[in-house]
Order: sequence, then C-alpha cells, then structure tokens
Amino acid sequence: MARRNHGQLWALVGLFSLMVVLAFGLQPSVVVADPQQAAGAMTVANRTSASFEQPAAGLSAAELERHQLADGLFDRTHVPLAGAPGAGLGPRFNAASCLSCHVRNGRGRPLMGEALVRVALPDGGPVPGIGHQVRDRAVLGAEPDAAVTVAWAEARGLRRPVVQLDSEAANDPSLRSVARSLRVAPPLLGLGLLEAVPEAEILAHADPDDRDGDGISGRPHWLGGTNGPRRLGRFGWKALAASVRDQTADAFFNDMGLTTTLHRQPVLGGAAALTDASKGGPKDGPTDISDGELTLVASYSQTLGAPRTALPASSPVVRQGRELFDALQCARCHVPQLASGRARMAVAQALNGQTIWPYTDLLLHDLGPGLDDGVAEQGAAGGEWRTAPLWGLGLTQRVNASAGFLHDGRARTIQEAILWHGGEAAEARRRYLRLPATRREALLAWLHQL
Repeated sequence: MARRNHGQLWALVGLFSLMVVLAFGLQPSVVVADPQQAAGAMTVANRTSASFEQPAAGLSAAELERHQLADGLFDRTHVPLAGAPGAGLGPRFNAASCLSCHVRNGRGRPLMGEALVRVALPDGGPVPGIGHQVRDRAVLGAEPDAAVTVAWAEARGLRRPVVQLDSEAANDPSLRSVARSLRVAPPLLGLGLLEAVPEAEILAHADPDDRDGDGISGRPHWLGGTNGPRRLGRFGWKALAASVRDQTADAFFNDMGLTTTLHRQPVLGGAAALTDASKGGPKDGPTDISDGELTLVASYSQTLGAPRTALPASSPVVRQGRELFDALQCARCHVPQLASGRARMAVAQALNGQTIWPYTDLLLHDLGPGLDDGVAEQGAAGGEWRTAPLWGLGLTQRVNASAGFLHDGRARTIQEAILWHGGEAAEARRRYLRLPATRREALLAWLHQL
C-alpha cells in the first residue's frame, strides 16, 4: 500500500500556499499547520513538570469550567462503602484513584502502585482464581489476588522485568507457566484528539499483509462484532478500547473495582474472577460510578491537549532529527501527522478539524520476541503493541522523574526503548545502530524536544 510521507507534508502544504500567492497575488486564507503546535488549537505552551496537567488551549469558558469540575472527580480517592451497591472500592483493586497511576497525568513508574500486572493462560484465557489482571490490594476482610514482586534481569545494558506472583492460585503447579506482563500507566495526552481522528484515516495507514513489501504490517484492532457493532480499538497498550469513555470505564472496573453501566459485575476472586470485565451481573440498578460521573471523568481526558515542541520547525535540531526519523523508517509506524474530523462527542469545539502531530498510526505492530511477554488479549498477540504516540516524549521524566519507556517501563532512556524494538521495527533499529554517534545524538536530541 502506498504511504504518504507525513514527515514532509507540512513543508509541501506551505510550498503550495506560497505558489498560490506568487501566481495569483492572493493572501493565504488559512494558517499553515505548524508541527511545533503538536495538538493544533489545543496545544499547551507549558513545558514544565506540570505541563501534562494543563487544560487544553482553545477551550471556551464553559468547556474550561467543565474540565475543572471533571479534574476534581479524576483526582478523587475512592473508598469502600459498606452496604452500598457494589460496595465502592474493591474488594480487590490496584489503585484507589486515577491519579495514583497516572502521576501528574504522565507515565507511571515500573513498580506496583503505579503499574499493574496482566496475566493469561497459554491460550489467552483467564487465569483461574485471578482472571486477566492481578489485583494486588484488597479492602479489609478481603484478600488480594496475589502479592506481586518485580525484579530486573539485565543483559548487554538492557533490562527486562521478572514478575513473581505469590498466592494460592499463583503457586498452583499447573499455573507456573502463566504469562505475566507488567504494565505502567500511559500518559493522558491529546486523547480527545486521537478519538476524533476519522477511522478512514487510521485505516489508510494499515497494511496487515505487507503488500508494499516494506516489512511493516500495521493492522487495525477490531473490537466486538459478534453481537454488536464492530469498533476500532485505539486506546491502551494493545488498543483494547475504542473510546475514551470505554477506556475510563475499563480503568474504574479493572484497576479500582468500581462498577459502571459498562461494567456491572463486581470484581470478585476465585471462580468469579473468570467473569472478568462486563460479562454477567445485573442489567440495571445503581453502580459505584454514575453514568454522569463516568462521562465527566472521560471528558477530563478528552480536553487535555499536548505540549508544544521545544523548538520550531526551522531549528537545525528539528530539521536534522526529522530527516533521520524518516530515513530510519520510524515514521512508517510513528506517523507524524494526523487530522481530527468532527468529534462525535460534544466536549470541546477545538477538537474538530485539527492538524495534529502525535507520531502514531494507532495500529497494532509486531515488535518481535524481545517485547513479547506472552499475554495475548482480545485478539492482540503477546508481541503486538499499538504504536505509542510520541508527543510530549521529551517531558516524560520531567513530569515523573523515575518513569521509564515502553509498556512496562523497562527502558530507562529513549535510546534503550529504540534498542528494544524488533519485529517490524528491527530494520529501523539496525539502521539506528549503524549511524555515527553524532547522528544518533542528533536523532535523540530531536526526540527529547518533542
């Protein structure tokens, strides 16, 4: 499939506009997209440690007021409620608030409290007595699924996590081969804009059969379809959620044990853990999180923008870094430029019709055996990962000093993250390693200013 060179598209648009002016003496009627304004009209100018916490630019007074109201719900610490429907927090959980894992709206550190562990049997099925997620904390009177210990194995300057589970279920000899995947919380940048990217634009970058022979075969992750509409997954490390609202409800349920209208079955242990997610449970009645609260918390993430880049497009650092990014074929997956359509949710007018620079195609890619943790989920194989957006990348450790990169935080630096890439990205990694040291440093300098 032919691919557009998004890394240079902004320059072509500008050149075309200039040609029109010269040929017809007209004044440009539109503003040329500026890659420094990563989130278009919703770009945040702040590049401090608080940059990810800022509401998007371009919000109206009413939209900003709603965002600030939602911020309070996002920060709320949940507690168990004796006798209440669903009993509030838990009984098993990983965190008591959204903010516990999404530290300052950025990445969590690769340790329990800011990360969690996903598990699966070899066939991708739930683990008896646990389900698909290990909830390592519990309210008074309940027992956690397991105690989790994370150690690190290091070889040739790279490390990977070794997850150990201590529980009756985990110690069952028949379950010792259970696959375990450490997952850190991803940053909450520009989610509303990514949700507003038209499905057709995402599919235009898909090439699941690698028909163009470039070794890159990103594929869409379709969700549902059996008894309901088929929807395109675009959020989470494996694109397991089709919308920000779905992702928010999943986090309430899986991470905090809080029921919503999308997940009514309480989080239980033992055999009941096999009813993981929304299967079973009452069809109506009260929930821990009301529908209005769920929508409001989702709107908080939808109205967060993304920070501007540190340097303008005219900077030599930017010009050289972008050229290297394209030459190494990193831009084949981390597609620089996308466009939002008309957002289906009436959250903010600034979500509509924006040219954005998130550096993602929102597709699943096989990143090879080094990043294959064996946990297959909803049709996404253990080694398949959704392309992570890169906007705000250089601020990651300014926002959370000990945060790492990749899905489990194993990479302590951006270079380590590059060196872990295999599978479809193996050739890009080889090209990176063949670069002279000065050229590698130039690429890293560009990535750090995103």
